[in-house]
Amino acid sequence: MAILIALEMVLSRFSIGSNALQVGFSFVAMGLIGYYFGPYKAAIAMAIADIMKMVILPSSGGFFWGFTVSAIVSGIIYGVMLYNKKVTVVRVLITTILMVVIVNTLMNTLWIHMISNVPYLVLLMPRLLKEAISLVYQTGILYLVLKWISNSRFNRIN
Repeated sequence: MAILIALEMVLSRFSIGSNALQVGFSFVAMGLIGYYFGPYKAAIAMAIADIMKMVILPSSGGFFWGFTVSAIVSGIIYGVMLYNKKVTVVRVLITTILMVVIVNTLMNTLWIHMISNVPYLVLLMPRLLKEAISLVYQTGILYLVLKWISNSRFNRIN
């Protein structure tokens, strides 16, 4: 689990694209943690990763508890949807929809609103297109990674 937490921390700091549309890959590590360890351990792992990121790899924004709540909810969603479940496109799509809508669009926009005092709807509108695009690539990449893992000798960690 520690390796996957470290992977999530590193991947969260790298993204490609412009300020308007940045493509990140930390969702792969989060999905793997949920797939291997289930909702409870994944929620704890995501909280640990979020707090450790602020200590080891601080960002200019500093620590805000709301993003830790988002991380915990992410671990729960990935764990409930992927742990001990057959990897299918539909399951990964539903998982990604839940993540994009609940965590990325609704919760994280609320946290940004609370930090910046910019009206919620003003923040939400540009994020909708970004999250719609991320839904497509996250579903595809996560499905390919999980399908490969499920068909390999690494399908379970003992």
